[in-house]
Amino acid sequence: MRRMMVCWAALAAIVGCASEPLAIEVTHLEGWGAYQPEPFIQVLQSPPPTSYVPIARLVVNGAAGLDRAQALAALEQRARELGANALIVTDQTGPQMPSLTFNPSGGTYGMGTSSPGPRILGEAIHMSSAETAS
Repeated sequence: MRRMMVCWAALAAIVGCASEPLAIEVTHLEGWGAYQPEPFIQVLQSPPPTSYVPIARLVVNGAAGLDRAQALAALEQRARELGANALIVTDQTGPQMPSLTFNPSGGTYGMGTSSPGPRILGEAIHMSSAETAS
């Protein structure tokens, strides 16, 4: 009985962690609250050549093992909710760093790589509809 309770507790902890939403830091800018949520969004690697209104700066610091595509999708969703129709993305994910690990069963050390989760910065912006049509 006790073993079964431990298994249920472990399962609940795993499910709780898996369903936790990705934390996104939001910094409000001048266009905050001026636009309705958008159904679609353009993802840009650099600022557009035309004028736009900045809505918010978004930062996602993903946990190790989180896929970059998942982090980017979360940023896009949040930008749409804020009324942005474009997102300027900057990927800040660092390189894999070597790490020293200890194997307690053999008492030895080994080299591995630690992979930090993706760090992606984005600026949610709103461009006029004539500019987004192209």
